[in-house]
Amino acid sequence: MPIEYPEGPPPGGKELRPGEGINNAPFEANEYLDFTTRMGGATGAFYGIVFQLPKWGFESFKIDESIQVSPAFQQYYQLTVQQKQQLETQINQGLSNISTAIGNLELTMHDLRKYKEFMDYFTMIEKGREMKDKKKGEEIAMQGEQSLKSIFIDQVDAYTDLPNTPIALRSIVSRWPTIIADFMRLKDEDIDPKKIAQKYGVSEAQGVILGTKNKLYREWRDQLFKITVKQRFETLVKLTEARKKSLEESKKALKPLIAKHMAIKEFLDTEEGRAFFQKARFWRPDSQAISSDKMVLWAWKPYAPSEKYKFTRELRLSEIPAMRAGFTKKEIEELKKEDKDFKGTVKALPAEPSVDNVLRDIIKKIEQEYGVKIEAKDILEARKTLLDKFEKSVKGFGSYESWIFSPYFMFYEMPIYRNVIRLPNGEELENLFIESFRGFMQSQNIVLGHYIELIARDKKLELHINQMLGDMGDKGEEIESLMKEMLYKTPEETEQEKKNKLSESAEKAGSTFKKIGDGMKKFFDFFGMNIAFTRGSGLYEMAFNDRLPKAYFLDVGRTFVLIANYFKASFNVPGVTKV
Repeated sequence: MPIEYPEGPPPGGKELRPGEGINNAPFEANEYLDFTTRMGGATGAFYGIVFQLPKWGFESFKIDESIQVSPAFQQYYQLTVQQKQQLETQINQGLSNISTAIGNLELTMHDLRKYKEFMDYFTMIEKGREMKDKKKGEEIAMQGEQSLKSIFIDQVDAYTDLPNTPIALRSIVSRWPTIIADFMRLKDEDIDPKKIAQKYGVSEAQGVILGTKNKLYREWRDQLFKITVKQRFETLVKLTEARKKSLEESKKALKPLIAKHMAIKEFLDTEEGRAFFQKARFWRPDSQAISSDKMVLWAWKPYAPSEKYKFTRELRLSEIPAMRAGFTKKEIEELKKEDKDFKGTVKALPAEPSVDNVLRDIIKKIEQEYGVKIEAKDILEARKTLLDKFEKSVKGFGSYESWIFSPYFMFYEMPIYRNVIRLPNGEELENLFIESFRGFMQSQNIVLGHYIELIARDKKLELHINQMLGDMGDKGEEIESLMKEMLYKTPEETEQEKKNKLSESAEKAGSTFKKIGDGMKKFFDFFGMNIAFTRGSGLYEMAFNDRLPKAYFLDVGRTFVLIANYFKASFNVPGVTKV
């Protein structure tokens, strides 16, 4: 559900002080519209206003949607609710396939790690012999050689014993205790028993054993094991990459299914939807073929009285430091790390700083409602989206109405309900009603909040999909950070985490002075004392009684009537003509 935005300044609302921001609804810009028509009329009116709003210069978005179909409406029920159930089955099957794919990938990677270790030993021998520093090269080559000899002793030679005739090195160590250590010291050229005996100071009988074992080791190493390991390693690398790609594609194929499943949201899934159906007398799912769907439309565009905010085009597109726009030093550093092209400046909006305390409070509400983290790049993206509309208007792009470079906007919220009713005689009717169609005057910081909320909705969808696929934790954490959180932490790391939390608490306490100011204002207002420093200060219009109702609200009201009349004319209401 969309968040509730602060309203004000007084008397239209008490949450925003004069100058901080504006979010007021004229009393006359609040209407209930209800129309009943034959099939297609309500749908046509809905799509008509969707296509008409951009022609009037509005930025419009569908911010929420839900549906409910009674089982008695079998045809429509099968197309919607049963489709959702089929998607659930497909998603569960897909998740099961992904789990199997992960298991297969883990088995392949386990084998790959083992054969990579074998390949490392051969590589150490080859590169060690090629090094210019002979002494260091010999040490590296010896490490690889001894590792291979250990494998040979434990996994090859150990199984060469004959019945009642132990001939493996591990079996005859009781007779010659140093034979394994002597074998580890042998070079490739050590084959002659007599030379071995003289070189390493062992008996000639032991030299015969060592020479024979060294021949067998060289043959196994060069003619059997090395070739097999190389082939198997190459096969495992290919198989691992193939299974990684298969897993990635399986997840990719599942994402649209999850998105479709989330798009089919039933009324009864939410508390608000259940409350709506409790009071909806027309809703009789047990006996009446009926369906209901809800769409919440947002639309806004800038406006201003003629004497306000007439800037030159050069000033409209001027660059200003990001700090002046309201970004903190920490956020600027994050933006520079994420985007190499970011130089610490941004294009100016009509009112700066655009990222003020009001917008920060809205962002906190958005984070709490949607369960996502709004980062500096998201705020910058919201500003860019708004700037693009102004910039295109300045350059004359687009075939629709240009935007005025102003920090004031007219905003309209349309909760549109559409009901489809099939009568017992087979006829079908459509009913469309807009409950509390409202128009607002809003300041730039409130509209930026709308853009950020749209970004948060997209992030929530991606977060939900990634959580379903196991790419992110239950609270939206990256898997890598979740793994670190599970691992052992030293006392120093634990102490540092406590300090970081205290630092975050200190940052949150930064709004204390604002709370004190609000409290003092309420105190003086209670006694009817209009103290100058409590009236408010900021970038936006402060004279509520003098300017907003007499100048700004007029345009909001006129456009509100224009949109309302569009709906009325679509249903042939007498005396109303479509513009």
